[in-house]
Amino acid sequence: MLELLEVIVAWAQKHATDRLLGQSSLFDAGGAEDVSVSHHPVIAPGEYEKADLLRLEKESLGLYVSEHPLAGVREQLRRKTDATLAELERRRDGEVVTVGGIVADVKQVTTKRGEPMVFLALDDPTGSAEVVVFNSTYAAASDLCTADRVLVVKGRVDHKQQGETKLIALEVSAFEAIAERRDVHFQIDATRARAGIIAELALLLRDFPGECPVYLDLKTSEGPKTLFVGAYRVQPTPDLLAEAKALLGEATIA
Repeated sequence: MLELLEVIVAWAQKHATDRLLGQSSLFDAGGAEDVSVSHHPVIAPGEYEKADLLRLEKESLGLYVSEHPLAGVREQLRRKTDATLAELERRRDGEVVTVGGIVADVKQVTTKRGEPMVFLALDDPTGSAEVVVFNSTYAAASDLCTADRVLVVKGRVDHKQQGETKLIALEVSAFEAIAERRDVHFQIDATRARAGIIAELALLLRDFPGECPVYLDLKTSEGPKTLFVGAYRVQPTPDLLAEAKALLGEATIA
C-alpha cells in the first residue's frame, strides 16, 4: 500500500508543479493513466493473503496487528447486535444481549452427565469475551462452534464470578456478510483546486481501506472527466465522508 501511495503522491506533485509553471491544468489528458491499476507497483508474490496474515499475527503475538478480521464488516455486524463485547462488563447481571464476533479459540468439555459443552473465546473489534455454550444450545449449533467462524450470539450476561464476565449462550447463529459494494465519487473543480489536494486525498483514502472503488469526477478546462483511482478501495464510513467534505468541500461527495 505504501508503494501505491507513492505513485499517487508523485503524480500529484508532478501535476501541481506543472500547474504552477503554467504547463498544464491539474489533470491533463494523461492524468487518468497515471493512477490506473496497470501502472501501480505489483505486490510481491510472497505477500501473505490477508486472512493468513491475520491468523499468523494472532497465533504468534496473541493479537491482531495489521487490522481486525472483522474491520470490513463492522457496520453490518453492528446492525445485527445490540452490544459489543467490551460493553458486557457494564451490562447488568442476567441481562440478555446479542453480540457478534470471530471465534478465536474453542474448548470442548464433557459435563458430569456425559454431555458435551464448549467455551468459546469470542473477539470483536472492541475486545473479547468468553461465551459458555451448554449442551442444550450446543446440540443445535455444534457445527458453528469452530475456530475462525464469525457468529452472532444471543446470551445472558453472567457476573457471578468476581472479576469475570461471561456470556451464557441462548442462541448461536452464523453471521453472513452481505456485499455492500458501491462506487464512491469525489467531485473536484480542477480549474480551482489548490496544488497538493490530490496528495492529501490519497493520504485520507489510505486510512479507510475497504471494497468500494474510488472515482474522481473532475471539472477541467477541457470539460468534465472521470478518473478511476485504482490504487485504493475504501469503506465509505461516516468518518471518511466527513473528512472528505472537510478537505474538498460540502458538495464533493456523489
